[in-house]
Amino acid sequence: MYRQRYWSKQRWTEWQKYDTHAAAAQHSTATAYARPLNVARIQIFSDMISRIGDGLLVLDVGSGDGVISEPVWRLGNYVTSVDLPTITILAHKRRVSSVVAGDAEQLAFASDSFDVVLASEVVEHLWNPQSFFDEAYRVLRAKGHLIVETPEGRASLRYDSHKNYFTVGVLERMLDKKFSVCEVKRLKPILGAPTSTIIVLLRKINGKN
Repeated sequence: MYRQRYWSKQRWTEWQKYDTHAAAAQHSTATAYARPLNVARIQIFSDMISRIGDGLLVLDVGSGDGVISEPVWRLGNYVTSVDLPTITILAHKRRVSSVVAGDAEQLAFASDSFDVVLASEVVEHLWNPQSFFDEAYRVLRAKGHLIVETPEGRASLRYDSHKNYFTVGVLERMLDKKFSVCEVKRLKPILGAPTSTIIVLLRKINGKN
């Protein structure tokens, strides 16, 4: 499986399923959630969403075990958590509004359905991240927001499960004419995350979907 992961999207997805479950025992623990990076990023997501509004319809793509979904739900928002079929079972242990199995590159939701789309540690794993960005644009309402969290720079490719790398500049080029950057937060490398992490708040540019 490992050596064949780049052969096709199907093989890449199977590798992602395997890698996520293998890492769950290490990352889905109270100790892991209490690490400074997790505490910091959850606070940043919460602050960004609170400034957008309340009672929002939020789509958390690549939700994993729901570590971001639940705090956002606690703010009074309706949160739909989406991930691969074998991964969504982890999110059912969390308090979220809805858990749906799906493909980030082909979102099974109507256009103009959500106020906010979250993508925390997702885009670096995707076979075709541009497809996800196009889908996020489609399902967001006018003036909706996309929040992307990802390791910063080429060094993130050191991880076997990462296929793509991003910087703020790369995101701006990929999202040109669809989203504008509103805010960028950067978390320094720490134990367990040897690369910098960027969290970018983007606003949908009005226009034809």
